[in-house]
Amino acid sequence: MVVSTSRRHCAGVDLASGTLVRGWCESEIDDRLRPYDVVAVTVGGDEDIVPDPSEPEAVVLSGQPRLVGRLAGRRARRLIRPLLHPERAALLGFPGPSTPFWERSPDQPSVAIAQPAGPLTVTFEAGGLWCHFVWGARPQVLACCDPRLAASMMRRRANYVNVRPGTFIVLALEPPVDGQCHKVVEALVPRR
Repeated sequence: MVVSTSRRHCAGVDLASGTLVRGWCESEIDDRLRPYDVVAVTVGGDEDIVPDPSEPEAVVLSGQPRLVGRLAGRRARRLIRPLLHPERAALLGFPGPSTPFWERSPDQPSVAIAQPAGPLTVTFEAGGLWCHFVWGARPQVLACCDPRLAASMMRRRANYVNVRPGTFIVLALEPPVDGQCHKVVEALVPRR
């Protein structure tokens, strides 16, 4: 079950094991895939396409994910609930918005699903989207890479949007830039 997509990977819940995985693909992921879509994938391929060899959730896909259905309601929530990032733990295992690439280790996740308890706001400023929320009593401001939300805000010419309480966010580490892996909000997943 898809929770987020990026240009070269798709994060989701493996329906067989209930684990969170991040499937990397040699070609671009279909941008029509959205949260709660169910896809079929074939695992296997060139391991060198994973930009961070310490990603514990990484799987290499040999081909595109194929849409086979959609989940919603209680079943989708039952799959996500046990995977939620612990409320008292630092997001993705470290405080702050980035970590040096050389400090990454396989015991830290590269993708996570969280559910902020308080308000969540997305703003459009400095040429991009920024997600504002509180986690562990600390304010967080992370780049937001959700293409569907960006398109919606552009259509409405909105500078900000207050997100409904209970929305899940998918956090991910970006591939390293100048030696740093940055946290981003890859998708906002409405609670269904």
